[in-house]
Amino acid sequence: MDGTTQLIPARGKAFPLRLFFQLFIPAFLLILGGAWYLGHSRIENELALIRANEINNIVLGVRRLDGELRRPLRQLRNLASAGTTRHAVDADAADAGIEATITALVAGDEHFDKVRWIDAQGMERVRAGRVGERVELVGRGDLQNIADTYFFQATMRLKPGQIYVSPLDLNIEHGKVETPAKPVLRLGTPVQDSTGRPRGILIINVAAQQMLNEFVESAGDSRDHVMLVNNAGFWLKSPNPDDEWGFMFKRTETLGTRSPEAWKAISSLPSSQAELTDGLWTWSTAYPLKVEDSRDVTDIPYWYVISHLSASQMNPIRAEAWKMIAPPALILLLAFGALAAWLTHALAARNQAEVAAVRAKTEAASARLLAEAHDRFRVVVETNTNGLLVADTDGRIVMANPALGKMFGYEREELVGQPLEILLPEAEHQRHRGMRDGYLRQPVARPMGIGRDLRGQRKDGSVFPVEISLSPFTENGKQFVDALVVDITERKRHETQQGDNT
Repeated sequence: MDGTTQLIPARGKAFPLRLFFQLFIPAFLLILGGAWYLGHSRIENELALIRANEINNIVLGVRRLDGELRRPLRQLRNLASAGTTRHAVDADAADAGIEATITALVAGDEHFDKVRWIDAQGMERVRAGRVGERVELVGRGDLQNIADTYFFQATMRLKPGQIYVSPLDLNIEHGKVETPAKPVLRLGTPVQDSTGRPRGILIINVAAQQMLNEFVESAGDSRDHVMLVNNAGFWLKSPNPDDEWGFMFKRTETLGTRSPEAWKAISSLPSSQAELTDGLWTWSTAYPLKVEDSRDVTDIPYWYVISHLSASQMNPIRAEAWKMIAPPALILLLAFGALAAWLTHALAARNQAEVAAVRAKTEAASARLLAEAHDRFRVVVETNTNGLLVADTDGRIVMANPALGKMFGYEREELVGQPLEILLPEAEHQRHRGMRDGYLRQPVARPMGIGRDLRGQRKDGSVFPVEISLSPFTENGKQFVDALVVDITERKRHETQQGDNT
């Protein structure tokens, strides 16, 4: 060849992978195990802080609920023992004294929605309540009979001095849920006259919306996922307001139907914490007024104060821990990988040096033989009087000898990289491409004189007859065609003259 194409690939040294893995794998396993241990330790530490924080927030919520009910409990007892109340009860008649006392009680505490004295037949005798920002005493014509309500019946069954705490629900006026919805909690106590005759009940309606809002705020950074649920699993307060008060509107969905695994755990233990498939659940049972007033307070409802960190909220905590561990572990792996590679090279260097010495001698001898072969080939190509070229599978000239350039009127360098059709008349370009593609699909040696007569075209445009022999060969995995081109102009002229003479 002429030096423009390198067809012999260089041989590289194989990296000793087996030796590398023998050095690297033990360290890899050690680093991986250490990273796993540190990652899980960090996750456990983070989760321990979160668990403790959730428990603390739940405890604060329970305390806030209990604290909010102690004030109305005291006020109810004060009302029952007030002189104006005792006078009205003994007289079994509503007078200005008890009306003023009840109205002042509502006005003095913004948490009170209404305060009532209801007689033994269930008829309201005095009722004062809030209407917007005002406190109004309801006229006697607007008083109602509530004998069929659960809280009246439950309170009437108590002994004097006992306190009834109702379930937390929505206020009902004239048999319908008041609009807008008004959460209330009722505290009631029976009253008797001085002869021991039942004279009905006193009852305070605590406006629970503010209590519920303050309960949520007391939960600190758990406020966006804390909830208050009654003992049937209905939401009294939820991050999703649409879930609240379902039992008042005949809805059946509860925490138990939505998260049965969590509800089973919550309803089986008063207070605990569990990480389930859907996240971290923390809960405690709230028994309003039970501890301090258990001797006097009966039928105490209980609620579940619950926080729920979903799995989607917990997963980033774990991911963040791994993000902290992964980069140092990766750096260690890369560093030891580089060290193992260096050691591998160092340990293999002695053997490689010996092999390289033997190979160098062999390659030196081969190089001499190859150089001699190249020199002989170049002499043959350069001194050949016929045109020689080598073309690739795209039909482009990759090598040409001087005789070919002289034959067609080109410098040899002008032909390298050009399509074969540069050497043919333009009218034969299309036909030649088809013949060339067909030949390259099934290349075979074609001796001189086999096939159709061909014509070549010189650089100056002149056309002359040629004969071509073709020899396909493969080098470095690539297909090439070696072509020998002979100008047969003289032979054709001689054949023409002989034909004329005959």
